[in-house]
Amino acid sequence: MPSIVDIQASNWDSEVVSEKRPVVVEYWHQKCVVCMEMKPIYEAQPEKLGENVKFARMNLLENKENRIFAIRNGVRSTPTFVVYCEGRPIGQIIGQRKPEEFSDELKMIIENADKCLA
Repeated sequence: MPSIVDIQASNWDSEVVSEKRPVVVEYWHQKCVVCMEMKPIYEAQPEKLGENVKFARMNLLENKENRIFAIRNGVRSTPTFVVYCEGRPIGQIIGQRKPEEFSDELKMIIENADKCLA
């Protein structure tokens, strides 16, 4: 069963840039109430979308490098979910969604990731 990988700014290239599949990265932290509410919704996605997509999360309170990395990459609030294709952002979802809305938005972004899926 697909799972969610915890990533750091330090292993970004190996976990996201070098990946040939689309990668969904959740930028979050444990003090964020909405992040905690979205946690089970995000954790259900790997099973729904399967092996064609990689799922990851970056905890912004884990270290200073993660926070700096997120800010430099346009993350302004949590949770932010960004879909990457070979390290380039191709779509994002910011904030809280109902489970169905989140899944539908995520699927729509991933379907536009033709290069990664080819």
